Amino acid sequence: MAQIDYEWVKSEHPIRFSEYAADMGINLRTLSYDNVKSDIWDWIDSKVRNNILKDLDEIWEDKSSSLLSSVKQGIYVITIADNLSIDYDGEPSKVLYIGRGQLRSRINSHLKYWLKHLSDSLQDISIHIWMTEIKVKGNKSAYKEVETDLLCYFHERFSVYPLQNAKSGDYHEKYHDYCSSWNLPLRNPSNINQGWSIKPLEGNPWYLEIPVYD
Repeated sequence: MAQIDYEWVKSEHPIRFSEYAADMGINLRTLSYDNVKSDIWDWIDSKVRNNILKDLDEIWEDKSSSLLSSVKQGIYVITIADNLSIDYDGEPSKVLYIGRGQLRSRINSHLKYWLKHLSDSLQDISIHIWMTEIKVKGNKSAYKEVETDLLCYFHERFSVYPLQNAKSGDYHEKYHDYCSSWNLPLRNPSNINQGWSIKPLEGNPWYLEIPVYD
């Protein structure tokens, strides 16, 4: 049994693409994809994404002695913010994705691809990003095991995996002794039932993204 302790760093405020664009003087709500050239959209998306990452850099460096870009054995959780949650087979959760790896690079990829499209689909939702680094002497694969344990915890609770997780991580037979906050991003806030729980309907392209397991 290995003792694994770590602390989560969370985005300070809900991340909303339109607010970052507004800080640049761009109102995304009034722009039409059909009326703006693709290279202009690419420039807007790139600037918004870079500004989000800069804020995450600052938040990480305020609480850590390392640079976010240097973290290779990282774990991150992307959750929906505000009073929204995802309906997972009748149970609400704010979790959209549980991932691992080089934190800044992986988060940048999600912001560039599916998170931007999810924001468009759900009319400018906001998100939180939780980040941590896993360091265990003599076990360079510990971060992979932590991700697997988080995914297993989620599946045991909701009987499905998060919206954007296609697999359950890398199987291992180790038992780890975790700190009390090890699964903090996966816990439902006490007021979650006072908000909204949503799910994609059959005609929605996101519908098949939620795998259900027997």
